[in-house]
Amino acid sequence: MIGSASCLCHVIVTATIFLLIPAGAEIFRGGGVLYGKIGTDITLMCSATNDRIIQWKVNGSLVTLTNDTKVQYGNLVLLMAVLPMEGNYSCHDSTGGLLHWIKLKLGYPPSKPLVHCKASNFYRISCSWRKNQEAAFPTRYIATYSKPSRKVMNCTTDLLSNVCHIDNPQMFASLPYIINITAINPVGHRTTLLEIFTMEIVQPDPPANVTAEPVFGSLTRIKVQWDYPPSWGERFELKFILEYKPQQSDHWSRLETKMKTITITDAISGQLYVIRVKAKDSFDNGKWSDWSSELLVTARSETTTEMIQTTVSTLMTEFAHTHSQSTEPTFPPTSTFSSSDLLDRDIIILISITISVGISIAVATFLLWIKRKRQESDKNDILTKKALPLC
Repeated sequence: MIGSASCLCHVIVTATIFLLIPAGAEIFRGGGVLYGKIGTDITLMCSATNDRIIQWKVNGSLVTLTNDTKVQYGNLVLLMAVLPMEGNYSCHDSTGGLLHWIKLKLGYPPSKPLVHCKASNFYRISCSWRKNQEAAFPTRYIATYSKPSRKVMNCTTDLLSNVCHIDNPQMFASLPYIINITAINPVGHRTTLLEIFTMEIVQPDPPANVTAEPVFGSLTRIKVQWDYPPSWGERFELKFILEYKPQQSDHWSRLETKMKTITITDAISGQLYVIRVKAKDSFDNGKWSDWSSELLVTARSETTTEMIQTTVSTLMTEFAHTHSQSTEPTFPPTSTFSSSDLLDRDIIILISITISVGISIAVATFLLWIKRKRQESDKNDILTKKALPLC
């Protein structure tokens, strides 16, 4: 509760709304239609002098006068109208001549708008409400808001999607914005007042462009990257939570960071992982975003010589392509190079690449040899332990 000041603001905003609402159902009248509220008395007028005999028909049949209907001064009065009383009514003189006709539609006042407000950033508040799809009557909406200064403003409204926008709201105001959404139909209106503080409702969209890939040469590391959501921008810093788990597991592991990249270091070799990320204002204002779409990635199962050779071959191909596409260097007019000089340079580059490949393969082969030796040693230890006599 905001207190007595807030209550006074509610009264001011509500009174302003009522001044904006046209009286009665005049805004919906037209086309020979009369709207009536179920459960109330409804009078159908007939253009006739009081001394004339009037006959009333509904859908072409004479109206039967009962305890619920009566004719008074030539007008037809429906008492405590119910839905079956809807129809096309006409009044006639004693000769059957048509004097007047009107279509009666019955219904209820609109339901109270269900309003939800969100701020995807600090520059705009968006409040939306759901249309009543079951409403029998046409319904219009009036959207206003009261600033912390208590100035009432019309809302920038997208009528097609029922969204009210407040641009450049005050972030650190001590008093709330008051959103007023009023639904109006021919037989009544209902209003929703909602108090909001920008810092409490700000909620970023999920991080964008989330990617994940295993780290080359490591069996337990997965690198995950993402971008700020486009609706946020980078003027205000975000913090992030990354969650990951093996696909078949129900338990999520969690990492927190303010960076846009993080490395998982305890992945299980060869395991398929599920990864997701969410964001929040770095000063802990507002709410966490929804999770990003879940991403699947498999940790490396083993680093082999073939993997290294493939990677090196790819690097050599990329280098050769870049080298062939590069433009010829320019030299001062006094500098001259023979074809043999250029050939020597290419040979040196090729020799350097060959040496790098050889070293990489040698290191990988040595590491695999050590790994196999350890495995054989572990097996021998196990066999030795099994052969020990029992005490």
